[in-house]
Amino acid sequence: MKILSKIKQLLPNSPKTYYLSIGENCLTDYILIKHRLKSSSTPYSHGRSNLDYAIMLEEDNYEKLLSSDLLYYDTINDTIVVRNRYYSKSDHIYNNLQENGFEFTHHDVINNNLHKNSYRRKISRMLTLKTNPANKVKFLYHHRINENSDLNKIVQKANKFLSYYHKHQIDAKFFIFTQSIVEKQEERALLKFHNGENVKCYVLKTMKAWEGDNYVAWVKKDNDLIKKMINEIR
Repeated sequence: MKILSKIKQLLPNSPKTYYLSIGENCLTDYILIKHRLKSSSTPYSHGRSNLDYAIMLEEDNYEKLLSSDLLYYDTINDTIVVRNRYYSKSDHIYNNLQENGFEFTHHDVINNNLHKNSYRRKISRMLTLKTNPANKVKFLYHHRINENSDLNKIVQKANKFLSYYHKHQIDAKFFIFTQSIVEKQEERALLKFHNGENVKCYVLKTMKAWEGDNYVAWVKKDNDLIKKMINEIR
């Protein structure tokens, strides 16, 4: 709370709407860039995470995210990544890649000072969001399809995440999107699973799962459905 108070004293009161990625992977950030909505990078923009980790991070104001004693190197698909062992507990409702602990997929925050400083700035931005009640924040979250998905739980967790902003009188909204695989072109559609005041959950009925490293190709083949969703979020 002391950190938030100090930041608040330094900020102007001009209102702004922020569009931010909150995970679970890089796809969300790319979509915001493609549709010219991205306000800034967050700790979730370029890594793998899940909503349980995000709630833990909000609970302690990201204090342990860069703690050196909690960071370690791991290997995934022959690629070395950094993980945080503290932010690693979650319900078993996510894709396996999103349940291995908070992953710094493209940043070595152990030995690269530029990367560490980049994440310090990202953390500072997240804390700053809560200091100006005139701000409006729209979080976009991609829930990666998997056999254990429970969208009702995801919606509940999204509301929990938002509570950390609402208690500071911030107008914050949370937009979830995921997939449902269909067999025929004519079955492709954009559906709304949940349409709450502060949390909305979209299901994109697509013919192929968004998987692999080429998320640009994911967006390209289903951009018509994504564009419809983005137009509702704006």
